[in-house]
Amino acid sequence: MEMSEFIQLQIQKLVNIHETRNPFLIAREKNILILKEDLGEVYGYYNKINRIKMIHLNNLFSDERQLFTCAHELCHALIHQDENTPQLSKQTIVSEWKVEKEANYFATQLLIDGSHLEHYIDTTDKIINFYGLPKEMKKYI
Repeated sequence: MEMSEFIQLQIQKLVNIHETRNPFLIAREKNILILKEDLGEVYGYYNKINRIKMIHLNNLFSDERQLFTCAHELCHALIHQDENTPQLSKQTIVSEWKVEKEANYFATQLLIDGSHLEHYIDTTDKIINFYGLPKEMKKYI
């Protein structure tokens, strides 16, 4: 099974179990702490201390950026939980590192719920804008 298929399967399981695509709600139901704090230029990061999973989000960024970052870090918490992942920032959002690409794919696919189809939105640029995703995520649509 390819990683993209595996990630799609994981997303479908999450949506079926939690009945939402909202990463904040999924994290809460999975007992993953979400901490909002001033992280400077860093969008966010995931860490685990004594089996307590935490997603740190930069409260200086927009709600849209925090939503995407939460979804990205949720992937690390669920799929890459024992990996040492870098902080998400302007530099790492375009990273070619496998776990970062997987987290970007996961976040993009989790947040796209298909509601754009009701509005006849059919180009990747319009889809990106509709969901408030970073423009760098076009390749994951």
